[in-house]
Amino acid sequence: MTDNEIISALKSGHREAALKELYKEFPKIKVNILSSGGDEEIARHLFHDSLILLIEKVNKPDFKLTAKLSTFLYGINRFLWKNELRKRHRSPELEWKDTLILTADEIGYNEEKEEKMQVLEKVLNQVTEKCKKIFELFYFKKESMTDIAKKLEFSSVNSAKTQKYKCMEKAIQLAKQSLPQT
Repeated sequence: MTDNEIISALKSGHREAALKELYKEFPKIKVNILSSGGDEEIARHLFHDSLILLIEKVNKPDFKLTAKLSTFLYGINRFLWKNELRKRHRSPELEWKDTLILTADEIGYNEEKEEKMQVLEKVLNQVTEKCKKIFELFYFKKESMTDIAKKLEFSSVNSAKTQKYKCMEKAIQLAKQSLPQT
């Protein structure tokens, strides 16, 4: 379906096909939330809230799409996630412009970023659960290697560091395989 067909379906109340098409965007949005400390449950919750807001916006008489519909949905979701992080006090101070109506430029969305997000999602789906946990604790929750070693029951901090290194090497290898060759 084209963006205009999706919008028409949402406006006319024939939402099933339109929502099915919009749900194809969930994996990209999930990667964004997972990469900044969220989990799949919050990703689903925020995605559903984003869909509700999108439908409300589309049904306004003055609605005019100025970017791809997927970009607009991504922006709504990004805005909701930043608000959620602010509520949790896990986010750095957000700039005032983040509260403005988002445009494609402010969203920072582009094809290259989308491609990298797809590669990241693919890599995260291919690494072991232990590697996922190490990445989550170290990169997203900013925990020390000492804490990670205790939580994941490594025999020592050095053992945890070695495992993190091996996980990173594997992730880099998988990413290189997934990126298009230039």
